Amino acid sequence: MKLKSFIYLLMEKCLSPFTDKIVCISEAEKNSALHEHIAKENKLELIPNGIDMSAVRDAVPKDRGELGIAEDAFVVGMIGRLSPQKAPDVFIRAAKLINDAIHNSAFIIVGDGEERAEVERFAKENNLNLVVTGWTDEPYSFLKVFDVAVLLSRWEGFGLAIVEYMAAEKNVIATRTDAIPTLIEDSVDGLLVDVDNPEDVRDKVIWLYYHPEEAKNMREKALGKVIKKYDISRVVGQHIKMFDELSRNKNRQ
Repeated sequence: MKLKSFIYLLMEKCLSPFTDKIVCISEAEKNSALHEHIAKENKLELIPNGIDMSAVRDAVPKDRGELGIAEDAFVVGMIGRLSPQKAPDVFIRAAKLINDAIHNSAFIIVGDGEERAEVERFAKENNLNLVVTGWTDEPYSFLKVFDVAVLLSRWEGFGLAIVEYMAAEKNVIATRTDAIPTLIEDSVDGLLVDVDNPEDVRDKVIWLYYHPEEAKNMREKALGKVIKKYDISRVVGQHIKMFDELSRNKNRQ
């Protein structure tokens, strides 16, 4: 992993002199670029990611019965690759702890990856009701089934899934790493947990389960934030403005 990161860093440094602008999708990425001396600040353009709100809002939820999940089950889910970055191993260990405390719980992972077999083996050995969708072109339909959505990444350039969770009006729990704290105001519109800490995840899930009014307030505030800051139309507008400015500058030269 360190070698891979080094190669990417070297490529960025080599290509940087040939660019007019480098788009950073989060404040954390911009700070990292400055720290690693990839480019000077005037070459870095901060354009945070965004999503198609209508695609999330209009998605039709999957039928719980067809997924083998009871209608009254408390569902905790995640969208992401089953790979070390997204920490599905932490998710499934947290799932066991949650299941011990909330007996009608169920779990969904929307995605696929190299850690799938191990995650499913752990779930079977511990009698967890787990659905792993594999690759799907309907992630939002599964997301609509969640009660709580988590993103337990060990590192994250932006964390687009968090914005999708908020747009779907799901309570969000995510790790306190890289760009994620710039998306979530802890205990206001979501909850932050430590990296590699399934006990912390369990505690936050249980708190949401037993505090429905507070959980509802968080969802409402999160939705308002997404509508204001992370709609894809804002992203498109910022890119158009950047290209226009670059074009005008080129014409003056």
